[in-house]
Order: sequence, then structure tokens, then C-alpha cells
Amino acid sequence: MALIVQAREIQIARGKTTELRYIKVEAPAPNAVLILPALGVPASYYNRLLKSLAKMGRSCAIIDLRGQGTSSVKASKLVNYGYYDILTEDIPAAITEVNNLFGLPVDLLGHSLGGQLACLYSALQDERVSGLILCTAGSVYYRTWPGLQKIRVLISSQFARVYARAAGYFPGAKFGFGGDSFQKLINDWGKQALTGRYKIAGSALNWEKELGDVTLPILAIHLSSDFLAPPGAVSHLCNKLVSASKKLYCIDNPVLDHFNWLRQPDVFIEAIENWYLQFYTV
Repeated sequence: MALIVQAREIQIARGKTTELRYIKVEAPAPNAVLILPALGVPASYYNRLLKSLAKMGRSCAIIDLRGQGTSSVKASKLVNYGYYDILTEDIPAAITEVNNLFGLPVDLLGHSLGGQLACLYSALQDERVSGLILCTAGSVYYRTWPGLQKIRVLISSQFARVYARAAGYFPGAKFGFGGDSFQKLINDWGKQALTGRYKIAGSALNWEKELGDVTLPILAIHLSSDFLAPPGAVSHLCNKLVSASKKLYCIDNPVLDHFNWLRQPDVFIEAIENWYLQFYTV
């Protein structure tokens, strides 16, 4: 039977909607997967990943995060949201919808920024979340990049913060960096790039401490030659979750990059399924 990606509109907060794309399989594996996309990447770009997960017997879904794809909210000088809004509204609303659709525990699969958000959400101790799968996701702390690359990351991340503050939002397409992004979101992202620590606007939570208390199983898959998520950045993010059961898996394939692996995800799917088999049979 052909795997068909379905879509439904969901409400993430009063007056704010987005789209959840999903595949529900018969006799599914015991864990559903909710994908959190990268900055500026629409959910439709992940159709092949959804189908690959479904072929392995996993009911799965992806949400267009606030400001991206089909979201009713768009970044502008007059509309401004950050990490905290996504963590307290978008993601829990998506998990509720996935629970209603599948009736299963949910593993968060985060790509790039989505991986950071998955880790941060795990710090909120939502019992509906059973594990994290991080795909080419790392900290953006500039010191985790090798050699002179760290200077490039420092300059570009802080330029984005300054530009977004002046313009009221960040026009990512203009600079070849995602789509239009909220000023608060870019500031949260750029602040962590500068300091290495998560201190999120609008939240008094000690995120570094809470990340250290997370005990979920975590799989982090990364590419050895990925400039946007080098091994040091992946380790820096994972090391924040000191109490978690972590497996880091590096793929040495120069043909794959930070984004194109989504068009040929087989090696990632294989790593994910091997992790499920090893972790859940220990």
C-alpha cells in the first residue's frame, strides 16, 4: 500500500494555527516520532523522511513551527516570538495532536535547530516524551568550531542578532540562512552562539541545570564533514544532558550535507532503527 502523507490544521495557541503532516501505520512500533524541523525549513521538505520512518513501521508526524511553512504567524517588525513561545505552545500542542492520532509515547526527532528545541523541551519533563533523536543538530557555541571557522560563526551569528534587532526581524532568505525569522528567536539563538549557555528570553528557568536532569535515551546522528553541525558542536549540546543515556553516531560520507540527507535518508534511518533495537532490547 502506498504511504500517503496526510495533513491537518492544528491550533497552537489562541488565534494561531499551523499544519501537522503525518503518516499513521497499521500495527505500529511502540514509539511514534514527531519531527521538529530546522530553521526556515517547511514541513513539506521532510516528506521523504516521514515515508522512510513509516516504512519501518513507525507512525510519525512533523509540525510547521511558528513562522515557518504553513504557520498562520509570520515574522515581521510587528510580530515577534522566541524559543520560549515555541517550547510552551507549538511543541506541546503538536505532541497532544500526535497523542490523539496515534495513542503512543512520542520520540522527538530534531533536525538542526529542531534538535536544540527537542533538547530544551525535554528539560520541561513532559512525560509524554519517551526519547530524543538528534539529526545534524548541535550547539551553536562558536568555540566548538575548529580553527578559524569559529571566527566565521561568531561574526555571522552576532551580525544576525544585530540586524534582527535593528530591522525587527531577520530576513533569512536575503542572506541565504533559512527564511524570515523572529527577532526574539534570532536573539535566543545568537546569545547561545556567543555564550554557549541557554538563557531564554521570557523564562526564569535555569535551562542548563534542567538539561542536566534529563534522563531520556538520546541518539545523536551527525556528519563528519558538516560545517553547520561539526562534531564538537554536537558533543557540546549532548554533554549538557549529563544524566541522559546517549549514543553519538558519526556518518563519514562526503556526499551528504546538513540538508541533502533528507533527500536520501536511508543511512540515518538505519542508524535510528539500530538504536531502537539496541536500546529497547537491553
